[in-house]
Amino acid sequence: MSYTVFVQKFAGGAPSAIPFASVVSILQRYGDVGDVGDAGGRLEFTPAGDDLCEVGFVGGSEVEGIDSVSFERPASGGRLASLVFELLALPGMCYYELDCSYVLARTEITAELPPGLVEMCESGSVTVISSASEVPL
Repeated sequence: MSYTVFVQKFAGGAPSAIPFASVVSILQRYGDVGDVGDAGGRLEFTPAGDDLCEVGFVGGSEVEGIDSVSFERPASGGRLASLVFELLALPGMCYYELDCSYVLARTEITAELPPGLVEMCESGSVTVISSASEVPL
């Protein structure tokens, strides 16, 4: 069964972009980012090592910026928590899993999230974290 976790930026309740170079410079410390080669022009994150995830996908483009990164089949106890924590340092970024029972961020950004995402959070708001050890991977 596939398991996916997400890091995404929202502003005013909608996906919002961060400059391409800001996201890619972090990802490249942990692997490679390149074109998938399909007609959709998707970007793929290929991890360096087996302690991150099987593969990741990057939402956006060099021109439009990046609004999301998804990690397929994350490795438990590996470096992915550190990578996620670094991405959360980018303004407005948050972390959540498919069931959306919680949203993590490094600053209070609840007002920026889509209402439906906030409603799915058990706490009713973003959980602000201060270290990679608080990312449940």
